[in-house]
Amino acid sequence: MASRIRGRRYRRQWRSTAYGPTAALHFGASPSMTKIMVVCNDSDYFLRHRLPIVLGLVERGAEVTVMTGGKAIPGSVPRGWSAIHIPIDRFTVHPIRDCALMIRSFSKIVTLKPDAIHLITLKPAVFVGIAAVLARLPSGAAGRILITIPGLGRLMSPSAADQSWVARASRLLVGRVIRFLSARSGICFTFETSHDRNLWLDEGLIREDNSTTISGAGVDPGRFHPGPPRQEKGPIRILFASRLLRSKGLDVFIGVARRFSQNPNLQFLVAGMVEPHDSDGVAPRELECEGSITFLGEVADMPKLLQSVDLVCLPTRYGEGIPRILIEAAACGVACLGTDIEGCREIIVDGVTGYLLPAGEKAAMVETICNAITGYLADPGLLDRHGKAGHRLFLSRDFSEEAVVGRFLALLTDV
Repeated sequence: MASRIRGRRYRRQWRSTAYGPTAALHFGASPSMTKIMVVCNDSDYFLRHRLPIVLGLVERGAEVTVMTGGKAIPGSVPRGWSAIHIPIDRFTVHPIRDCALMIRSFSKIVTLKPDAIHLITLKPAVFVGIAAVLARLPSGAAGRILITIPGLGRLMSPSAADQSWVARASRLLVGRVIRFLSARSGICFTFETSHDRNLWLDEGLIREDNSTTISGAGVDPGRFHPGPPRQEKGPIRILFASRLLRSKGLDVFIGVARRFSQNPNLQFLVAGMVEPHDSDGVAPRELECEGSITFLGEVADMPKLLQSVDLVCLPTRYGEGIPRILIEAAACGVACLGTDIEGCREIIVDGVTGYLLPAGEKAAMVETICNAITGYLADPGLLDRHGKAGHRLFLSRDFSEEAVVGRFLALLTDV
């Protein structure tokens, strides 16, 4: 009986105080949340991008359990919350493994009985989302479910319609599950761009009153800020920093670097995470043997690296949200080159904070970037002007960690 009463208490519709992509969504008055579960498909992504949300919840007295795929979270991370490792296949829809994920998640939810669940990225949204809805029946757990879609990725972006029949079938399955979840009470969706939100609204997957946009994962301006002017004149340092994927534009960046390999006034740097199981990944050994670039591997001190470069280049063809590297670059006052897609346009104002690159074939994108870099070589002061304009844009928008985390905490705890 107690569980049924508790279930009724929390099964309320998300309500909106305003309509549109920045609507403030919340429940009516309710008891403070004490147990919250966070589920993310990859531990590295969680620690790099979403940990501040958990730390904010802990500071407010919540008991937080984090469940991630990828590598097991090390014991050296800041605590006050508990971590559970669970196998999550990030790259494909696999019926047996995904059903196992749903069953394990259901068991954990029924056992822990969280008051709220935050599902980050598409795989947890679909399979753990179903488990969370089913877990309401026996336990009354998870009265509210917050689903965060950082970007539509390769599966759900518009270009996915041209993929194989397996990808199209997976897309259809995911769409039906999202529509099912959206029809349930107490479920809210967040996106990083209004473009992604509007796509799902147009397809009828979500509703106006249970979805909103939050700009990125948040960047701490106390760490990411412009550094002192460089004392020595040297080559223009151009950085690609992202996952080591061709779809992120790494192949295009290397093509540009090869074109300028004999120019002593340019230096091309690559920093990023290895994706050993992604068929689209570029192996580190390939980059280490590439004479036109300097491969840095994974970099722990990104603020220091960004303060040492002049230009960030992300010729992505991926289904991005707002690329974090572009937000970090703007916070550090670094000019940017990025593909002319919605997420990049949130940071890059063409000709003001950098240049937007028309999406196209690899050769065409290489040519466009080479022309932009040639322009910077002809007018080195333009890099400084674009970088300063990018920093002003960062300060004028809600890209800070404090602003972003505050919005997530409000959705999860109804403050």
